[in-house]
Amino acid sequence: MYVINLANNLGLLGHKVDIYTQTHKEDDERIIETHKNVRIIHLTCRGEDHYKNVNSYTDRLLGFMEKNSLRYDIFHAHYYYSGLIGLKLKEKLSIPLVFTFHALGVMKDLYGGLRDEKRIAAEKQIVKYTDSIISSVELEKKELIQKYRANSKKIYAVPPGVNHRMFKKIGKILARKKVSITGTEKVILFVGRIDPIKGITLLINAVAKLSNSYVNFENNFKVLLIGGDIESYNFWQNPEVKKIQLLIEKLDLACCVKFIGAKTHYVLPYYYNASDVVVMPSRYESFGLVVLEAMASGACVVASKVGGLSYLITDKKDGRFFKSGDLQNLSEIIWELLNDDKQRDELGRKAIISSQKYCWNFQAEKVAGVYKKFV
Repeated sequence: MYVINLANNLGLLGHKVDIYTQTHKEDDERIIETHKNVRIIHLTCRGEDHYKNVNSYTDRLLGFMEKNSLRYDIFHAHYYYSGLIGLKLKEKLSIPLVFTFHALGVMKDLYGGLRDEKRIAAEKQIVKYTDSIISSVELEKKELIQKYRANSKKIYAVPPGVNHRMFKKIGKILARKKVSITGTEKVILFVGRIDPIKGITLLINAVAKLSNSYVNFENNFKVLLIGGDIESYNFWQNPEVKKIQLLIEKLDLACCVKFIGAKTHYVLPYYYNASDVVVMPSRYESFGLVVLEAMASGACVVASKVGGLSYLITDKKDGRFFKSGDLQNLSEIIWELLNDDKQRDELGRKAIISSQKYCWNFQAEKVAGVYKKFV
């Protein structure tokens, strides 16, 4: 969603943007116009191995450009796989390449124990040869310099934005009706990838602790886990999903903790508004776009004070921080907020105000300013 919001707001500024993405069937090749200046172009990529497909997808893209007499002033790649394609395009066409990571392999290894040597090697190659890097926050810029030996002069910190026309305050009664949440239970919401680095097991252990400590909390809450394709067999074979499922069964929480799958960005604002608290228990976040969207929706957010999250929230003003990995601290804050309607409402109200400085139109202008240094 970052890419399409950035593109549409660049389009509003008068820039023409083509977004290239892949499809695995020729029948799915199509062009979708999202704004008079913005197109999403789907091109075939047959294999499942991203690394092996770099050359073939690059050739497919170049062929499309030649066939349609297209000429670009700059490429902006997102995530490391697209970055490898961007390097090929830069080499063949001598067009500047700007890159955004969104997550760093080294940091996933450091905080989540997810070591991917191939990915880290690709990221180091991108850092070395790309013309410019747009980081989400100054902290990510420091990490790139320290962990990847990036040239500080070519890194520009521009945070993502939020679409305030979409993510906004909606009444809780209407929101719950829209997403079919019935009953009077307290709703605790998690949104994100089902990934060890996201700290979902900590959240489940926290609500189990509260359930065992307070009779009026037991069976009187719902934890909704948004993320992943729950209709897919592969989802349920994911090691982290299996780990979470076993924990839910062990703690006897099947009644109250549910995977409800990925939701569209048009539906997410209703979930944010339907919740009593939105919890982001991550071990690390490069920025925390979910937190920003929740804040713009007026939700009461509880987050670990890690990575880019520390730039978004001011503790006890527009959200609450807990010490990363601290089960006792997290459970205490959740309990406090669930029993303090006034504090939740005040934090949500001020969160909306704080989110205003991240409007996409402001952020798109900053990104365009980076482009202009190379065009």
